[in-house]
Amino acid sequence: MNPKFPISKVRDYTFLSPPPLIEPDHQPDPQQRRLSLNESLHPPSPKAIEAIANAAQFSNFYPDNSGHAITSLISERTGVSENRIRLGNGSSQLLHAIGSLAIEPGDNAVVPVPTFPMLGESVIMAGGSLVSVPVNSDGCNDVPAMLDAMTERTRIFYLCTPNNPTGGVLSEDHLKRAIRDVPETCLMVFDEAYAEFAEHEGTANLLALLKERKGQWIITRTFSKAYALAAMRIGYALCSDDALTRGLIQISPSFVVSRVAMAAAEAAMRDTDYLKSTLDDLIRQRKRLADALEQFGCRALPSGANFVTVFPPVPAGSVAKALKEQGILVQAMPWPDENGSIRITVGGAEDMDALIDAIQPLLSRET
Repeated sequence: MNPKFPISKVRDYTFLSPPPLIEPDHQPDPQQRRLSLNESLHPPSPKAIEAIANAAQFSNFYPDNSGHAITSLISERTGVSENRIRLGNGSSQLLHAIGSLAIEPGDNAVVPVPTFPMLGESVIMAGGSLVSVPVNSDGCNDVPAMLDAMTERTRIFYLCTPNNPTGGVLSEDHLKRAIRDVPETCLMVFDEAYAEFAEHEGTANLLALLKERKGQWIITRTFSKAYALAAMRIGYALCSDDALTRGLIQISPSFVVSRVAMAAAEAAMRDTDYLKSTLDDLIRQRKRLADALEQFGCRALPSGANFVTVFPPVPAGSVAKALKEQGILVQAMPWPDENGSIRITVGGAEDMDALIDAIQPLLSRET
């Protein structure tokens, strides 16, 4: 059976580098500091680890397909009713499904560049096209330019805040303008994978702002980042109405999230003290890292996430290669120019000490 689009089209929209290679072993290499994938370098809450062990005892039974225990907690925390919440195998699986909901061949989606690629891939796979708008110099989605780029065939308007891989957080004014000016005929999609980091620092409350919108919207979030549950593969979508939730259910397989993942997410979300402690430490280390790198001649973008993106004074690729030889993995990106940039996951004090000590001589020498 021939697909409705050439397979090569799927590769038209790529991220800034090939997908990361994950080690084939059961555990990360203890000889490496993995600062390249935006994972949490803090372990999960001890309560989440205990919940994983308890839930594993019942692995012979299928999980609750509705995820009532965790969705009721999400509903309580967000004010979004359970019938407007859908769990996914990470937020990436939900983003990957959205194109099928909103896009017909010939439609387009307006997206920032660079950003997380999954929504864009789903648009291409549904037969649509992308209208790509460069982010601002501070790494935030350029809302005015994105609004100007809309056409009569725009069916998705995608914002990522904090944006990956730049870290920029949209202001309340820009969010209000997008919510007000995007037509009701267009689905607004907000990727908030790093929402907990930004909210901890007092950023705009997107859900409160969306009460003014009449058109449809979806917010995607994940337990992979702030809650340190990347391996559990669990995220969720908050939808403007239950029709969108039903649509996500219809195009997703059954039992898409495991019993163990749901138990871990619920326990992690209830452990608010652990979350606060983790975020406090990460924000301290993020500032220390950014300050140090700027002293070494880099320009660091403002970040509301668990990473810092910097423009080094020497080619980014050579810096990343030299760090890898020392057992420190960072993400080099061929953006915004030939010199490139480096995205560095923020970890604990020991990880940041090692990175700072290793990178200083690399930034000061000719490469």
